[in-house]
Amino acid sequence: MPRATQRPAAALAAQNGTEDTVAAPYPLPVPPPARLGRAVKTSERIASAIVADIVTSGLKEGDRLPNEMAMASQFGVGRGSLREALRILEVHGVISLRSGPGGGPVIIATDPRDVARSFSLYLQLNRATIRELIQARLFIEPVIARMAAETHEPAGLARLSQAVADEAAIPPGDPDFITASNNFHYVLATLSGNKVIDLLATSLKELYTTRVVAAGLVNDLEHGQLRSEHQQIAKAILDGNAARAERLARKHTEYYLGLVAEYPGFADSTITWG
Repeated sequence: MPRATQRPAAALAAQNGTEDTVAAPYPLPVPPPARLGRAVKTSERIASAIVADIVTSGLKEGDRLPNEMAMASQFGVGRGSLREALRILEVHGVISLRSGPGGGPVIIATDPRDVARSFSLYLQLNRATIRELIQARLFIEPVIARMAAETHEPAGLARLSQAVADEAAIPPGDPDFITASNNFHYVLATLSGNKVIDLLATSLKELYTTRVVAAGLVNDLEHGQLRSEHQQIAKAILDGNAARAERLARKHTEYYLGLVAEYPGFADSTITWG
């Protein structure tokens, strides 16, 4: 890794009491609020330092991290704590631990499914329901349509156009239509121009879709109407008509999510972890 990546290791060593001073070659990131009630484990501090390295070094999907021996030396920790830190990052969908020659920790792309899976655990513990998930999507999706039209980012608009074209190319009754229809909403959820909103929206979409599909509630949708409404929403966004995009997205979302909310027992069931 570039020389600048040694800064998190020095900071970690200082936290562990193995170094008196820390020389930071660039401004330190703002730390998260201190956790009350328990001490932060060494493995969690290592995991945090590794993430800082990934970000400051500009590493991306497919890049490999150094081997265990190199990272244990870099961070001044034992290999047991390092391995626990790597397992934490694997569980959170940051890296994949590959075995065999050329293996080791490899960075993977941020996946809304990982965010949704973690989110669902806390939603279940708080007894959140599918109806509340529906209400959250009703709130956020029309706003994203407006933001997409206002942001008008060329690469995002190209992805939206392709999603609509892919959906239009699938003949009526083809089971792949549901996948293409869902993809339209996934693409739309990435066009707000705000990374926080994009990740929240895609994870909410993932939470919703996996449960609705598993319950078999998408089999009776009218494909022609669904396709037409997606095309109208996309056109408003491509035209930069933010008010129309929001209005159409709200009408579309209220109708289809409203259908799901009417299924007996489903909407008031608790969201489960997974």
